[in-house]
Amino acid sequence: MTRTALVVGDGGVVGHRLASYLAATGAWRVIGIGRRPQGPPGVTHLALDMLDRDALLGRPQAVAGVTHAFLTAKAPAADAAAEAELNARLLHNMIDMLEAGAAGLQHVALVHGTKWYGCHAGPYAVPAREDDPRGPAPLFYFDQHDALAARQRGRAWGWSTLRPHTVWGYSRGTGNNLVTLIGVYAALLREAGEKLAFPGTPQNYEKQSQATTADLLGQALAWAATAPSCRNQDLNLTNGATFRWRDLWPAVAAFFGMEPAGPAPEPLTQLMPRYEPLWPRIQRKYGLAEGHLEELVNWQYGQGLFSVAWDDGSSNDKARRLGFAAQEDNRTALLRILGALRRDHIVP
Repeated sequence: MTRTALVVGDGGVVGHRLASYLAATGAWRVIGIGRRPQGPPGVTHLALDMLDRDALLGRPQAVAGVTHAFLTAKAPAADAAAEAELNARLLHNMIDMLEAGAAGLQHVALVHGTKWYGCHAGPYAVPAREDDPRGPAPLFYFDQHDALAARQRGRAWGWSTLRPHTVWGYSRGTGNNLVTLIGVYAALLREAGEKLAFPGTPQNYEKQSQATTADLLGQALAWAATAPSCRNQDLNLTNGATFRWRDLWPAVAAFFGMEPAGPAPEPLTQLMPRYEPLWPRIQRKYGLAEGHLEELVNWQYGQGLFSVAWDDGSSNDKARRLGFAAQEDNRTALLRILGALRRDHIVP
């Protein structure tokens, strides 16, 4: 093993998949950092708070030998300005720790997204390209990007940022996970004997959307961190083709043995509290993993994603031109991830 990866946020949707992917290759030693007591199999996990700079600088030996660092964690805050400051500080702390203990550092990678282009604020130019103007500030992507570029000047190591769109994957303990939310939502409606109504607006049901699987993102992060052509580059990364939920929803309903229906008449945050009392019964009935519903779903998060009325789209041309040709079929990927949730007894 000539490469050692540091994955900050190895318990999240992206970090867990990336750390697992790197460890499974057999070509990487993987160190994970997160607040949870343990990380993925095959990963040396450190339960550290990345916002505690003194504690991090007190353990430089923890990152000895690290050649590639991946920041996949996000520190949430009450508002966008506070979140930008907090996550810039998190990045600075990580680089300080690496410069203190990782003499052979080669690359630092960040995971951002299409909010860079303002996709969350209103219609934007699609397909978005990496050199398009920034969307509205404040946004922690901008603060981190500027800080990383400044810290790298004059250093031997390089950087990259990847911009996925709505990551599809799963990880226990986080409610901001769209596929898990879909699975729990379907299980609750099925237990109530209802059809599987789409949990969003009519406009969202019909618009063009994009997604990026955590599997594909993990592969792309590893590639960009080791490809000379990607040094100091920003890269969009999606599954490839766009989709419309109206076309995918019948397949989701079939997966759960349900009849599909069009958009639900109420927003998720108003609709789902009436169904939540069914969850303990579903857990017992199907022998699901123990845990509270709020650890699996955040209805407000889902409502936000399923309320967007304008088309989403990012160009993957730059990544393909630089050498990353892999892509995912949206329908196949969505059903695969739902199948993994069922296999691991997260949803029935």
